[in-house]
Amino acid sequence: MSKVILVVDDDAVMRESVRDILEIENYKVIEAGDGIDGLPIVKKEHIDLVITDILMPQVEGNELVFKLKKFRPDLKVIGMTGGGRLVSVEQVKQLCPDVVFETMLTKPFLREELLAQVEAALA
Repeated sequence: MSKVILVVDDDAVMRESVRDILEIENYKVIEAGDGIDGLPIVKKEHIDLVITDILMPQVEGNELVFKLKKFRPDLKVIGMTGGGRLVSVEQVKQLCPDVVFETMLTKPFLREELLAQVEAALA
């Protein structure tokens, strides 16, 4: 059975790019445009991994992950950051010390980097 990955990003192009890469590798991908849409998906679907942007307009990725981990503490999460506003993984960890990400990807990232991080998180 394919692993199910939720991709949360307010940038549709980024979200679709990540989806396309993952679907080629036979992952099932569900998309959400922000944290508000992502939270109920995890509550009703079996999700193996969440890949979320950190900075989004309504509910940011760190807030989403904090809420997700309350009822799914075992859920694996990869954060994505970049786009000029926040590029340092260390900055994200300083801003979100109570939120646990399995790993972080700095945008733009290579296909190989994404797949390596996904495989490691799901192992």
